[in-house]
Amino acid sequence: MISSELLGHLIAHCPLLEKLVLKIAKTLNVTEINAPMLRSFEFTGSVSSICLKNVPLLAKVSLICENSSMEAEKFDYAKFFQSCSALEHLFLNFRYGQFFADEAPTRLPFYLNRAKHLHLSHVELKESYTRSCALCLIRSFPHLEYLKIEVYNEADSGIQESLELERFSDVTFNHLREVEITSFRGTTLEMQLIKILLAKSPVLVKMYIDPAILIDTGSEILAELVNFQRASPEAEIDVEYYGKLELNRVETNVDGVV
Repeated sequence: MISSELLGHLIAHCPLLEKLVLKIAKTLNVTEINAPMLRSFEFTGSVSSICLKNVPLLAKVSLICENSSMEAEKFDYAKFFQSCSALEHLFLNFRYGQFFADEAPTRLPFYLNRAKHLHLSHVELKESYTRSCALCLIRSFPHLEYLKIEVYNEADSGIQESLELERFSDVTFNHLREVEITSFRGTTLEMQLIKILLAKSPVLVKMYIDPAILIDTGSEILAELVNFQRASPEAEIDVEYYGKLELNRVETNVDGVV
């Protein structure tokens, strides 16, 4: 097996490298990525074993946290992203990670001002570390335009924490235009997250929701979604199988169903 030192050495000696794809099944020591021309980086493995040391042009990052242990003492969010000033697109998949810290930082100590697209996969909102990590990144991308969250939730049982709107009084998503939430089940935390995004996004154009379950057209879930406050007068909520939700009524794509 190649050592982390040799891997870092090989990368550093490819000065014109623009795209890098790594899949590391077994955790190595920290591998430094020194690639001044790198624009795209796809990584599968333990993210705590990667150090983005010199990547001034890196615009697109995909991270699949396979065999990752994001313990607070091992994984430093600020250190990981501090060299990513050119970042525009981030995909982060939590599915195979093992999380032992209670929470990630509220936000990074700096803003990633060029980041416009954020795709978070397998976000288990009832798991405090995953949830706080997602919120940390959203707060740290002030020019975010597109947000996709693939939630992974079970029932509300045992959930005591909440996402109250008042806790986001210092945040406004001034550039967010489109939100997509998939595998939606209507859990408390999902509904609270949607409420926050609608209330804090003054230029939002569309929120697309793809349910993981069949929702009754007369359910409280749809009624709540319809009545959530929207900071943007142009914001539309489009629920798969049900169509566009407007205030006080539900339009559907199915003939004869209102």
